[in-house]
Amino acid sequence: MTITEEAEIHARQTYPPADLPHIAEVVAYAQQLAAATGADVEIATIAAYFHDISRASTGPEEHNLKSAQMAREWLRLHAYPDERVERVSAAIVAHMLPITGPPEGRQSLPLESRILYDADKVSRAQGLGIVGALVRLGEQASWEKLGYAQLAATIRGGRDVTQEAYSTLYTDAARELAGPGHRRAIEFCDALLGLQALN
Repeated sequence: MTITEEAEIHARQTYPPADLPHIAEVVAYAQQLAAATGADVEIATIAAYFHDISRASTGPEEHNLKSAQMAREWLRLHAYPDERVERVSAAIVAHMLPITGPPEGRQSLPLESRILYDADKVSRAQGLGIVGALVRLGEQASWEKLGYAQLAATIRGGRDVTQEAYSTLYTDAARELAGPGHRRAIEFCDALLGLQALN
């Protein structure tokens, strides 16, 4: 059995069932982006399996640091080479810390770290933030009492999350992957926000 197969089994046994679709999606994107950019697919895949692994037991605060530590411990128990352990760990830490600014500064981050960040954010860049914002609004307000201003503010917030996620993607491969969904999500928001003129 390969180390990535063992990591998959460990992930399936550790994550709550509700988290597994997100993990599977991030793994698939990480593998696709790694192959497209020449990154180390094994490093990117293992990092994707572990990137949120501490959230269920310790919560979202600093989960990137805690998940990186859990990955280090697990990989060392499996006699994974130290240099590769540190590359996996670095990618997990970086998945919550986008580097903004000029391209040369953004390129200073190891490629597998950029890949994991992008793999984790592709869905958000395609409009998942809009869906999340609308779900939260639905939990807070009844549809009978919902006004256009409240709905518009929620859509603007979801649009902003979508735009921010897209603008922080590191790789051309991720922007290409997310691009069509991103454009449709922004057009959808703009069309809904344009309805205000009818009110």
